[in-house]
Amino acid sequence: MASAAVMFNAVRPVYKCGMGMMDESVKGHRERLRARFATHGFDGFHDYEVVELLLTYAIPRSDVKPVAKRLLHAFGTLAGVFDAPVAELAQVQGVGEKAAVFLSLIKQAELRYLASDLPGRKVFDRPDKVKDHLRFLVQARGMECFGAIFTDQQHRHLATQIMFEGTVDRTAVYPRNLMKRALELDAKGMVIFHNHPGGTPHASEEDVTLTRRMVEACAPLDIKVLDHFLIAGTDVLSFKEKGWF
Repeated sequence: MASAAVMFNAVRPVYKCGMGMMDESVKGHRERLRARFATHGFDGFHDYEVVELLLTYAIPRSDVKPVAKRLLHAFGTLAGVFDAPVAELAQVQGVGEKAAVFLSLIKQAELRYLASDLPGRKVFDRPDKVKDHLRFLVQARGMECFGAIFTDQQHRHLATQIMFEGTVDRTAVYPRNLMKRALELDAKGMVIFHNHPGGTPHASEEDVTLTRRMVEACAPLDIKVLDHFLIAGTDVLSFKEKGWF
């Protein structure tokens, strides 16, 4: 005689979805997850539930909770998931290329969102957004890079650009190239920035020396170095605030 569990599975209702079918319990769980977000945002969500909710829009008919947990196990954190290359995301069991591209879009959309609010704005009127913009721009890079936020006379944002890329612990910086770009933009100020891929949240003596060189190189051109930001992991540190300037 069949067990109660087997009999229950045999008569469990399913939900038709396109050419496939979804278990009614999966459908109900998805609806509850979406309702929680609609009411409270991500308050009270576990990290895997954030990924799970996103995957419900990219993987239509499967239980995606195990997939979300596998992604977090593979990449460690939400940042690790969103920073991961599409090819690596797609290799996780149950993800596939479509869902991998969708997850990659999340970070790229956030980066464009942050950047879209900067042009024409004074960079020091919204320092948190500037720092978020830089963190999203460089935190996933495995190599050290150096760039600048160029501003006009009133410190309004003109452009953000990564100018040089190097190895995991070193970047060759050429002030002449930076000056040339500033003159092309008719910039009067700049916030320079670089990252420490290893996550060391402290400026080296070379970093401090480079900052001084940049200040000296800019002065004859009437261009002011406003600050130097160091991106280390999820931290964005101001040289001025830390007394390194």
